[in-house]
Amino acid sequence: MKTGKVYLVGAGPGDAGLITVRGLDCLEKADVVLYDRLVNPLLLERVNEEAECIYCGKLPDRHHLRQEAIQQLLIDKAKEGLRVVRLKGGDPGMFGRAGEEAEALVDAGITYEMVPGITAGMAAPLYAGVPVTHRNFSGSFAAVTGHTKAENGQPSPNWKALAEGIDTIAFYMGMRNLETIVEQLTTYGKSPHTPVLTVEWGTTGRQRTIEGTLSTIKEKADEANVKNPAMTLVGEVASLHQHLNWFEKKPLFGQFVWVVKTSSFPGEIAKVLRENGAEVLEAPCYLFNKSSDTLPDEVSHYHSLYFNAFESVSYFFDMLKERQIDIRFLPKNISGSTQRIVDKLAEYGIFTEKQNIQNIDNPDYCLCIGSEESLSGITNLSCYCTHTVIKSSKTRKTLDRLIQDDLINSVVLPSSKAINTVIEELYNAGVSAVEWLSNKTIICYGPHTKEAAIAKGLTVHSTLTSPNSIELVSTLRSDL
Repeated sequence: MKTGKVYLVGAGPGDAGLITVRGLDCLEKADVVLYDRLVNPLLLERVNEEAECIYCGKLPDRHHLRQEAIQQLLIDKAKEGLRVVRLKGGDPGMFGRAGEEAEALVDAGITYEMVPGITAGMAAPLYAGVPVTHRNFSGSFAAVTGHTKAENGQPSPNWKALAEGIDTIAFYMGMRNLETIVEQLTTYGKSPHTPVLTVEWGTTGRQRTIEGTLSTIKEKADEANVKNPAMTLVGEVASLHQHLNWFEKKPLFGQFVWVVKTSSFPGEIAKVLRENGAEVLEAPCYLFNKSSDTLPDEVSHYHSLYFNAFESVSYFFDMLKERQIDIRFLPKNISGSTQRIVDKLAEYGIFTEKQNIQNIDNPDYCLCIGSEESLSGITNLSCYCTHTVIKSSKTRKTLDRLIQDDLINSVVLPSSKAINTVIEELYNAGVSAVEWLSNKTIICYGPHTKEAAIAKGLTVHSTLTSPNSIELVSTLRSDL
């Protein structure tokens, strides 16, 4: 059997959008993904449907899987001929133990690649408005581990060199040893008035920034109960936070919204929410299976065609091409059930209007084209099924992690159908929907959706009178 390959990939510092193009490509093509606690669960949505996802944990003081077990898993999976991705928070080479894993792979004769990622030491300060270098403040930068494998766990760098020779120092995961860090830097000459910035969960909606100086940061961090993962930045550049802070000022900063999908079409809702600073789970994901139904030979004999599913437009015209059917033989009257379908038809040079299925003239001579689900219940029209739609299991992998980490705080229900979807997805995750949603902000599109949600025992926080992204953003802002 051909041996597989391992990719040691940096997932970036937390924001799911900060993974590199190369890293994302590796993730999407992987057969197996071993991921750490600090990897944003939303990245699991990009994993192949059939891929195996293995959670490795990796808290600073305790590991779900020990390092030796992780390395052996990488070797074993690669020997099965699989493409294996070891997905690490930040950059794999910056306190990510990529060197140890690479050595183990070399010793086992496994081919591997290292894919760099954005490291938290630069990204977290930048999301707090602080560049680690600045012409007026800092011409040098050092990254230092805030804990070690020493018996006392304390870092032991060259404190004198750091205090005297480095303008900006980033300490990774140093909250437990913050008192030692402060004492050592001041002992070796760093001014107690040196600005310090501690950024907890940097680049995510949980980001918190604590400002202080070497003489005050320990007390302030304790008062705020700051925990790892956190970056502590020491240097004059830290004073730029108040002036340049941008991320935490976004309108929806701190919101983690689940937009419940009932179709495969990627809506504008999630895009607008992300632009305004929210983290968004747009789920479930859907997969398509092309139907085995054969396009009727007498398609040109119908008086009209009616498209009842967005994806069916592309499937239909692909079928025409395969069958070498000239589009000039299509009926003159072609319409669709939604504006999205109408817009898609325009891409094929067919300009029409949205039409209600009840208003179709001569239903006996109309061919309705759609997915298996969209055609269900239609009895008065001839139907052609282009595909079936199934829910992807990827959502469950992601949702499990989001539930464990208690990240989602708002749920958007765009339709009555979305209510059954969210209840089903939570049931599959082993969670009671009524109980889990009781402390979430539930926003419904329209009164009918609200009534359906209440009938299921859910407490609705807001109902949009004009269901659109502008009103949704405004409603979510009012909750902050």
